Amino acid sequence: MIQSLSRIMQFFKLVLVVFVIALVVKMGASLAHRPHDVVTQIEVSPNYRQDQTVLIIVRNNLYRSSDGGTSWQRITQGLDYSSNNITDLKLSRQNDGLAFLGTRGDGIYRSSDKGLTWQNTSEGLDELVIDHITVSPTSSKVVIANISDGLYLTQNSGESWQQVFQGKSSIEALGFSNDGKLVIAANKNQLLLSRDLGATWQTSDRAASGLPLDSPIVAIESMVGEPVDSMWLATQTQGIFETTDKGKTWTKLAIPISNELVKDLKIIPGLQKSPELFVSTANTGLFYWNNQEWQARTQGLEIDSQAKRMKQPNFTELEFSPDGSVTFLAGFDGLFKSEDQGQKWQDLETLGRSTVVAMAISNDLTLATGDYVGNINISSDGGQTWKIAQRGLEIPWFTRKFESVEPNNDPRRYFDIAFSPNYDQDKTLWASLLWTKVARSQDGGISWSITSMPKEERGLTIGVSPDFSNDQTVYILAQKGNIYQSQNGGKDFKKVGQVPSLQGNYGSSIAISPNFGRDSTLYVTGEKGIYKSTDAGKNWEAITENTALEKAGKMQIVISPGFARDQTLFVSTRTRGLFQSRDGGITWNQQLTIPGLGTDSPELEAIAISPNYENDKTLVLGVLGLGLYKSENGGQSFKQIADASLPLSRIGNVPSSGKPIVFSPNYINDRTLYSFGSASLEIFKLTDDGKIKEALTIQNSESIGEPNFISNIRLVLYVYKSLLKKVLVLLVALIGGIIIYLKLMRTNVLSFHLAQVHQYQQTEPSIPTSWKVLIIVILILRIFLSFANLDQKPYNADEVRGFYRMAGYTRPQIVEEVFNGEIISAEKILTYQVPTSAGLTQRH
Repeated sequence: MIQSLSRIMQFFKLVLVVFVIALVVKMGASLAHRPHDVVTQIEVSPNYRQDQTVLIIVRNNLYRSSDGGTSWQRITQGLDYSSNNITDLKLSRQNDGLAFLGTRGDGIYRSSDKGLTWQNTSEGLDELVIDHITVSPTSSKVVIANISDGLYLTQNSGESWQQVFQGKSSIEALGFSNDGKLVIAANKNQLLLSRDLGATWQTSDRAASGLPLDSPIVAIESMVGEPVDSMWLATQTQGIFETTDKGKTWTKLAIPISNELVKDLKIIPGLQKSPELFVSTANTGLFYWNNQEWQARTQGLEIDSQAKRMKQPNFTELEFSPDGSVTFLAGFDGLFKSEDQGQKWQDLETLGRSTVVAMAISNDLTLATGDYVGNINISSDGGQTWKIAQRGLEIPWFTRKFESVEPNNDPRRYFDIAFSPNYDQDKTLWASLLWTKVARSQDGGISWSITSMPKEERGLTIGVSPDFSNDQTVYILAQKGNIYQSQNGGKDFKKVGQVPSLQGNYGSSIAISPNFGRDSTLYVTGEKGIYKSTDAGKNWEAITENTALEKAGKMQIVISPGFARDQTLFVSTRTRGLFQSRDGGITWNQQLTIPGLGTDSPELEAIAISPNYENDKTLVLGVLGLGLYKSENGGQSFKQIADASLPLSRIGNVPSSGKPIVFSPNYINDRTLYSFGSASLEIFKLTDDGKIKEALTIQNSESIGEPNFISNIRLVLYVYKSLLKKVLVLLVALIGGIIIYLKLMRTNVLSFHLAQVHQYQQTEPSIPTSWKVLIIVILILRIFLSFANLDQKPYNADEVRGFYRMAGYTRPQIVEEVFNGEIISAEKILTYQVPTSAGLTQRH
């Protein structure tokens, strides 16, 4: 009996210990946000064995490789497209260098040098939203494209187009026979056949031809060589079909793949030139048809759960080199390559983690750049040598864990970077991240501290007061329009104002008056164009409402260094040209056609103003697809100073508010500009009006500030701060309990009715002294925990209503602002425990 009771007590003790640990230790949630390099289009050179050329579309950017995908070059020359999507990419099989690119809004572009340079060739197109393009396998002069339900043909490589068919439903797929004599297009219900290069068309019912109506057609392919009459067609869910009579009838060649959505089909010659079928599927990858069943070939392919959450396929387009020896597969997580027809895959880096997304230069010519993911790089010799800033920027400072993370889960996604105006004296600079945090260094990047916004925010643009040495003021403009201010150099921030936010995935722009110490004036971009504040950001006025700037989008603001005297502002836009104000934003002059640019409605990607603008009236523009242009008369006219071979703009669809072009602070003497936009880890230095171009490679194997003993101790204390605090509380509770117990024993409180107790102990098992201490400690700990961390404890509905009513909020206000279908964070709930007498616009 006594042994059983002892075991029960031991088990009960173990349960209590586990319970205490569960109360004291709070398990952290995992942090992950993957910067995907989504590849949607692939084209492989017909002479791949010799030139190793591959073209891809990654996040709507055209990249080109001449080493089989090991390294990449970002291509922008001639591509002045404003659309959000590149829809198709095709490379001629004739090895003549011709390539065609379709866009959603800017028609068709053509390249004559395998994708290095481009020109728009959309003459004759009634609309400019291109869905598919296919090039004749026998002549690159013959190209078919479709716009929704219409088909367009060129027989002069895109110099002119003519409509050759108009249907009633959108075209799903296009294909040529391998002799170039037959064109097949498929829509929802019909097959369209032309045997005279689109001059005439025959239509046939899909069902009557042997094709299913309940599955989209995703690809129509032919095989190089014999047989001429054969073509293959892939449906999304109903298998693969073949025709041997030039498209009249179709028979099922391969069964459907269970629970898979087919995205692409490729036919390559096998032994004795017999066809071998390969397909890509949305969520698994490559499958090979062995004439009986499908075999998955997926070793090395990466499946990502985020693709499913975003309702995006894991894999899309499939391409082979002409001899079938090399395979490329486009994926949600990038580009995959196989040299054994899919038996093993390797993941190629395309949109590199080390891509520069932000850059700044200090008054002593120190350069700093921020990577897409991972590093801040600093150069004190004009970009000749670089070092990595590490101390204080280790991953645990962001995750609060010492657990390693996969490269794609690295939380250090940089967004903007800025120097103090007095950097030569105070050695202060900042770097913002895509999410919530700002890093600050006060010793030239040797060590850093991390500050978080009062609430979670995305896309943090930095603005530093020109009078920073006196006011220590720094601003953060968040993507949703919230404006935060710090008056202690960025040690902490508070929300001071808000403007309606811009739509999309681009960083906002902020400009601060050079006379800020006196006029307290700021400008930011927002939903209705430009907003102005004259009280240091507390109140904002939409100064471009009902003007062309209101709908411009993707704006960047620059302000004259002599603003106090000339009141000059410039705003570049992607769709509405260049805007100038000479009265502080009261009126605006729009330049939709800019003398010297040679194009109407230029797509302006970057703008920068000379530090000596009052005297030299110098302004530079980065024009999408056309290069760098300079004005020396205050923006009245421009001349080209750097050709379009240099991509002088931010990478498209990569979140950033970095300034792609900056003037040297010593421009009056060195005539130097710096820029970024390359696919490689480099920036560009332009001198002598762009005649001298130097690529500054960022080779940063050395750290500017290695972690040391003290910094490591700080990191350990930071990571385990919560646990250490709770352990300390437990120790205090234990010591307190022991003291109380001993005190009670000394005063004989516990010996009350001692005789009765002795009598009871003779008949019943006694409770050990250690158990008495443990029970008292648990009771004390329970009382403490009832009052600890009250700001993090959940409340019931009555308590919540009581809190927001006591703080001065009404039920309609809470319902309107909070219950919008999104997850309600703890920070947002805490907002309504703070009393206020101001309107909702002043609360956060």
